[in-house]
Amino acid sequence: MKTYLYLLIVAIAFGLSATTATQAQTQDSLITERDSSRKVNMNITLGKGDDEDNNSSKKKVKYPCIFGGLTFTRIDWGFSRPMDNGSFTFSEENQFLSHSRASNFGFDIAQFGVRLDDNFKIYTAAGFEWNYMRLTNNVILNQNQAPLTPTFVDRNEVNYTKNVLTSTYLRVPVAFEWRSGRSRGGDRVRIVAGPMFGILLKGSQRLRSDELGKQSFRDTYNLQSFQYGAHLRVGFGSFGVFTKYYMNDMFEQSPDQKGFKNFAFGLTLGF
Repeated sequence: MKTYLYLLIVAIAFGLSATTATQAQTQDSLITERDSSRKVNMNITLGKGDDEDNNSSKKKVKYPCIFGGLTFTRIDWGFSRPMDNGSFTFSEENQFLSHSRASNFGFDIAQFGVRLDDNFKIYTAAGFEWNYMRLTNNVILNQNQAPLTPTFVDRNEVNYTKNVLTSTYLRVPVAFEWRSGRSRGGDRVRIVAGPMFGILLKGSQRLRSDELGKQSFRDTYNLQSFQYGAHLRVGFGSFGVFTKYYMNDMFEQSPDQKGFKNFAFGLTLGF
């Protein structure tokens, strides 16, 4: 009798252990699926996506494969650091371009490329990019004039509390991307680099003062009509950091601004 009772206790204990283990395994599986479902996707595409990276389907992808279409991704927001012949300290001729802060913002709206395998792809894109310089001097940039020429305004007459020079470009990056294998949550490490090009769409100067209120002037301000440079992006999942270096001058047909280049860095959403 004692033997049967002992075996019954052992069987019950074993059954409880097995049930607990099964429940734990099921819970781990649910957590994994839940973690994977929480993955944030910042790549919105209308067209053929990049190998349906976020599709849960087990269908095997054949390489190389072409992708492209309308999109809304690679949203950049960061800082600009204009440099005067490699220095962040401006020369006397360029003191009128001194600023309290400068920023860079942009995003892509179309893309086309080829994924070579699970780790590498090449693509080009098109989007828009803005650079903002909040000037500290009480200055107006002369319109329709080359070279770039400022007019200093007496603060006793008009005191500008806001003075922003803005450039708007159509940006066209060419990118070579490497991505790692998937993590447990389904995300990947990504490294993207390549050349970039830009076509000037417009330049503007926006001012605000108590005397004249809000003012906005539109002109090219001798901004570079065609710019080129290099970009680098590093991230995990949909989030990352970027840096851009513009290799040609920020202004054209303006000798005093020769060697005045722009450098930008910040955060990016979407790859």
